[in-house]
Amino acid sequence: MNKITADSTEGHARKIFCVADDVGTEETLINATETLSSALQSAYQCAEDPVSTQSPVIMALAQLIENAQALVDAVLERDFPAAK
Repeated sequence: MNKITADSTEGHARKIFCVADDVGTEETLINATETLSSALQSAYQCAEDPVSTQSPVIMALAQLIENAQALVDAVLERDFPAAK
């Protein structure tokens, strides 16, 4: 089986997703909050599957997502107190 890899002739992997240079810090963090919230909801939904054997792993991922959200919230509250 062949493994799919990035074309190494370019020197680095091509970015498919990028954040525009004119997107400010506050907007970026607010969007990160929305993404983390969606990820957390998805993780909890998967962890609640009664036939899943991966619930402990999914709950660990949910905890990591919550930790990342706490970091984003701390920056938003410190640097943009009116944003929340």
